[in-house]
Amino acid sequence: MSGRWNWVGAAIVAILVGTADLAGAASPVTRSLTPVPAEHAAPPPLALKDLDGRQRSLSDFADSVLLVNFWASWCAPCIKELPSMQATRERLAAGHFEVIAVNVGENRAEVEAFLTRLDVPVDFPILLDENMVVAKNWKIRALPTSYIVDRQGLARYIATGGRDFSEPKILDVIEDLMARSTMASDD
Repeated sequence: MSGRWNWVGAAIVAILVGTADLAGAASPVTRSLTPVPAEHAAPPPLALKDLDGRQRSLSDFADSVLLVNFWASWCAPCIKELPSMQATRERLAAGHFEVIAVNVGENRAEVEAFLTRLDVPVDFPILLDENMVVAKNWKIRALPTSYIVDRQGLARYIATGGRDFSEPKILDVIEDLMARSTMASDD
């Protein structure tokens, strides 16, 4: 019986640690991006409607480095990282960079209502994955999950959990991809 209680105790501690992380106890700034293995670099199709009802796909953003973020309005780490995504978009606006935020499982009215309550407004494309088909195809297991996709359309990095995308280490990765893509296209 004591073995069972040790297991239950360990599970409770794991839950509490995970909850503390979601509440912001572990800073998203300290987390890095994980390289995507080459055999998984080609992302699945992404074709969804934006808040204006227009169909959008990755090809609409061809020749840009993309931050593709899967999120939901009920997800605390998702909400926490939105301002850093907006700041990163503004900082890199002169280059070939775009943020695409894919809302998972919520309808247009819910997302629009949520966005009106943000302290920092966002102006990057918000796409709606109401039925979670794209999230399943991209094998999203947790929210938020973000991919950095290069100008050739290959997923280069993944981040599971909240991040501060305006952190210098992450900006360096994105800017490096932008520069490498530019050099490759100049050849």
